[in-house]
Amino acid sequence: MRVLLVQAFTALDMELVYPLGLAYLAAHLENHEVDIFDVNLHREAPYEALEARIRSFGPDVIGISLRNMKVGMPNLHADDFEPQQKAVQLIKRLVPNVKIVAGGTAFSLYSETFMKRIPQIDIGLWGEGEHRFRALLDSLDHPERIKGIYYRDVRGEVLYTGTPPGEDWKGLKHPRRDLVPHEPYLKSSFVSVGVQAKRGCSLHCIHCSDTFLLGHRVRQRDPSDVVDEIESLVKDYGVRQMFMCDQIFNIPPGHAIAICQEIVRRKLDVRWSAWFNEHRNTLPDELMVWLKKAGCGLLSFSPDHVDDRMLKNLDKNFRHEDMLYTVQVAKKHGMDVEYSFFLNSPGEDLRSLWAVVKFLAHARAELGPNLRLFTLLMMQPIRIYPHTRLHELARETGLVDRDHELVEGQFWNPGALQYAVAGIQAGASTVYGARKKFRELRGTTFDSVVRE
Repeated sequence: MRVLLVQAFTALDMELVYPLGLAYLAAHLENHEVDIFDVNLHREAPYEALEARIRSFGPDVIGISLRNMKVGMPNLHADDFEPQQKAVQLIKRLVPNVKIVAGGTAFSLYSETFMKRIPQIDIGLWGEGEHRFRALLDSLDHPERIKGIYYRDVRGEVLYTGTPPGEDWKGLKHPRRDLVPHEPYLKSSFVSVGVQAKRGCSLHCIHCSDTFLLGHRVRQRDPSDVVDEIESLVKDYGVRQMFMCDQIFNIPPGHAIAICQEIVRRKLDVRWSAWFNEHRNTLPDELMVWLKKAGCGLLSFSPDHVDDRMLKNLDKNFRHEDMLYTVQVAKKHGMDVEYSFFLNSPGEDLRSLWAVVKFLAHARAELGPNLRLFTLLMMQPIRIYPHTRLHELARETGLVDRDHELVEGQFWNPGALQYAVAGIQAGASTVYGARKKFRELRGTTFDSVVRE
């Protein structure tokens, strides 16, 4: 069977993101002829390029990854639903007899809504799909036999086959890197070629939908197997910068240390970054030493706040003293750091908002240019996602209607504080933009812009 895997828009104005999920799917379709097409590589004429690939490849089935919805950052295109819908409609118009199977993060979060709003989707695959997609291809006329599948009956009614079992993470093959050229992604201003060392998250942040998609059980790959993949990226594809796209890389710390030690043992010349948890127990000195040796150039933190009361409201596993420790340990080991914060979260007041500003001033004074200025743009109200405790709270408080589908983005940003938030965002954007423009005029790289 000829299977075309399509990555739809991730966001029109965002940097490219390597289609790792589709590369994983492709690796498990040994008995099929597979190709991957990323619409984002053709933004000047995306639909024309998609049409040309469909006509040249002649697929029997098209799997489309609906990966993102709205983003909440300044100056970025904020509506991903419409371009993704347009891509599906184009495919069905071109090849009406070809089955369209939708999947990806956005689809899994908004499955019923996508099936209702985009009737051109024939089948939807919820969650991790490496083995179930292969099984589905063998049973396209009977999707009801596969768990975790949305399909339409003879009357067009959408049915769901029930919760699927968790994916056997340790048994997965390495993603098919040969189907997607790496060069365009390597030219991106941000690192966008990903490697996954684990799936799942043991934390319980009230706003996060990752645990709905991947569960609370952390499933780890063997560190040697992870570094096998990294080594292949370096030696076979010339990749020297990458991102460890785990939900949290340093939980547990021992697994992260083992990966770093293996990178060092093999003497791989690579630069990388990851998302890190802020609790001091997850950032021991031993880990920091090995991160530095293994080429980790950036600690990305998503603490969302610094005030103890607010951190408790967000159900974080750390407190203000741990945030101070992140500054201390980064300074000690000479690491670059970036933070992202939410503004006007549940229970926010002027005092807690001021705590974020004070922390950033402290971090800047201690870290200097090692504090990434991009942090200033990573301060936003929380977007409310379905299947989260924040969504339940928003319903209970009347912030969103009970039947709101949340495809059109809703944010937790109530009351008069929203004006203070707007002022903070405007000031941060002005500072960031002015510094970025100044550095560009001096002919420096984007990396130096975000660092200073």
